[in-house]
Parts: sequence; C-alpha cells; structure tokens
Amino acid sequence: MRAKGKTPSNEYDPVREGPSGLDLQIVQDHFAAAAEPYLAFPWSWLAWSVLLPMGALLTRPVERWRGHFGVLALWFCVVLLGGLVEGLGISRGRRRFGGSALGSWVMRAQGNLSLVAVMVSAAIVFQGFPMLLPGVWLLLLGHSFFALGGLAFPPFRAYAIGYQVAGALALWPMLVDPLWVFAAATFIGNLGIAIVLFRDG
Repeated sequence: MRAKGKTPSNEYDPVREGPSGLDLQIVQDHFAAAAEPYLAFPWSWLAWSVLLPMGALLTRPVERWRGHFGVLALWFCVVLLGGLVEGLGISRGRRRFGGSALGSWVMRAQGNLSLVAVMVSAAIVFQGFPMLLPGVWLLLLGHSFFALGGLAFPPFRAYAIGYQVAGALALWPMLVDPLWVFAAATFIGNLGIAIVLFRDG
C-alpha cells in the first residue's frame, strides 16, 4: 500500500527533483536515454540522405513525364522506402535498449507535427504555390530537430539551424531553386547525423 502523500515512482520523478523544481540537464538525460532506440541504427539516416535529395531532384522530370500524380507517387515511394528502413532501425534499437513512455510520447508529438505539415502542404498546393513546399518542410524539420532532437542529441541542434536557414532561403523561389536547396540541405543534414552516429557507435 502506498504511503499517504507519496506519489508513485516513475521515470519522470527526477525531473521534479532539485531546488529549482526543474533541472534541464536531468531533462536532457531522460531524452537522451529515450532516444537510444531511435539513434542506434545510422543506416536509416544514411538512407534518408539519399532518398530525400533523390526525390527532390526527380520531382521536375517526373512531373513532366507523369504530371502531378506522378510526383505524388514518387514521394509516396520515397517516404515508404525511408520509413521502412527507419522502422527496421527503430525495431532493432528497441530490442537492444527497450522502449519508454517518453520515447512513445516524442513519436506521437512527431506524428502530430507531420499531420500539421501534411495539412499545410495540401493548402499550399491547392492555392497554387507548390514551390513553397520545400521551404515549409525544411522549416518544420528544423524546428523538430531543434526542439525535441536537440534535447536528446546535441548535434541535432547544428543541423536544425542549417535546415531552418535553408528553409527560409527556399521560400524565395525567385532567388534560388527550392528543390535544389531541399536536396542539398537534406543530404548534408542526414549524412552528417549518420557520420556522427557511425563515429560514436
């Protein structure tokens, strides 16, 4: 029977400890532990470093060949293949490190952000501004890496800032080619993370 006035012990208890009531280092330690299953497989980051730039650079040729439905099919295949590799990596990491409530919460938060991104993307396309999509997605990826990823894995912060700078640049298609900016940013960002994970692993 639980003692009166005591709360059950769980993985969030250390966050409430300390004179200030919240210790950022403790929070970061918890996020780092929860992220271990998701960072245990560098090959998924390497796969994204190939698939995302490839999708960006093939978008125009496929559009000329098969129109908008061809582009949709292209990106469906890119996301499906990348997600398959990532899913295998996450499953492998969970078998090695186990899962956690915090890790599940982060995945749900990321899923919610993806849903918002899809809704915003659909609105942009239907209003006739598809060339804004690369910039919007880079900004959203950068925000996700900076806010949540940065707590779990400090190198995410540097690549997140790079994504956001590239995203802001890609919002001006009269100055740069947004698809080339997207291809360059996702190649450098994902390859950089993969190299760090290979090195540290």
